Order: sequence, then C-alpha cells, then structure tokens
Amino acid sequence: MQRTIVIGDVHGCIEELEELLQKLQLKQDDKIIFVGDLINKGPHTKRVLEKAEALNAIVLLGNHELGFLKYLENKRSPRHTQFEEVISDLGADLPKWRAWMRGLPTFYETDDFLVVHAGVIPGVAVKDIPPSIITRVRTWDGEGLDMNNNKDPAWYDFYAADKLIVYGHWANQGLFVRENTIGLDSGCVWGGALSAVILPERTIIQVKAKRAYRDFDLE
Repeated sequence: MQRTIVIGDVHGCIEELEELLQKLQLKQDDKIIFVGDLINKGPHTKRVLEKAEALNAIVLLGNHELGFLKYLENKRSPRHTQFEEVISDLGADLPKWRAWMRGLPTFYETDDFLVVHAGVIPGVAVKDIPPSIITRVRTWDGEGLDMNNNKDPAWYDFYAADKLIVYGHWANQGLFVRENTIGLDSGCVWGGALSAVILPERTIIQVKAKRAYRDFDLE
C-alpha cells in the first residue's frame, strides 16, 4: 500500500528535515506532503525548498509563504528583518522561488483525508476559504476578525465530519492528535520537534530540534 507522509512546519530547519526523512525510511512510491511554512525563521530556507523540490513533494501554502509574497510586493511587514534574511538566502534564485510560491495550493484532499496549513471554518467549502484564513485560523469567532483568541473555540471544535484533517501552524499547541484531526506543528524552530504522520495508519514520527533558532512567537 502506498504511504502518504505529511510533514509539519519546517521553517528552514534543514538538518531536522533530513534526519526526519532518514527516520521515515522513504520508499519510491511514497507521497510526501508539506503543510506549508517551509520558509522563514530557521537558518536554511533555500535548502529546505530545494529538498522539497527534489522529493517532488506536494507543498501547501503557509502563512509565511503568503506573508513573504506580500512583503515582496510592498516591503512592509512586522517580519521585515526575517523576510530580508530569506531574500538574502534565496539570492539569485529569488524569482524562481517567488513564482513557485505563487503557485502553491491551499489544500490537498482525497476521499480519506484533507491537508491544510492551519484549519477550516464552519459552513464554507475548503476550496472557498480565503488564503488569509486557511493559512492562519486557530480559533473562530464567526467572522475571522481574530483567529488567535483563546476565548473563542478552536476551529476543530466546529468540525464533526469523519474525514481526517491534518494541519500545522499551531506551534504552542504542539503535536495534537484527535479522532478526526492531527496537528503537526510541534515547534521545531523554537527548539521543539519536527513531526510527520504516515497515512493511512496514522503513525507519528518525530525528531528533536538541534536547538532553538528563534525566540517563541505565535505566528
């Protein structure tokens, strides 16, 4: 049976990614999916992108790819310094990777599972969820005015379907496994771990971060 391997937020942590891939003992017919946020914060954005390309992996749009694309348009962002580091890292290949990021899908779906970067919202088909929400939602207030308010329910509290949703983005929640959702962002770039799930058996594979590359923040 073909394995599908979904990998959480990498954020430039190439050493951890390479160790995780080795631990996964990849097979030729494995399908590899990244939940997004391959870039930024960690030290090796370009090498992570090149690895994903070499693996012929499916890569979803994360909030950091989305934010980076917007930054390239207007050069305004609270992450100015971090995004300038990404620009420097990509060097002459910036146009190539910019075009690549523009083409990233916001979700990947089969009959058995759905993968998104952050989450889904009630009453809206996944294909109709705006990129600004599907890459950022953690909690849901009914409108999307504040998607990170611990006074509001988590998006998955509204999700009652049987189809498994695999997501990333929520690092301070850590690896979070429920019956119909699996959260894979275990904060590698903060010194936590890089996590993957093998489907359909739902086996979790993790490697510990080599170190903390950034001080913790929610985005």
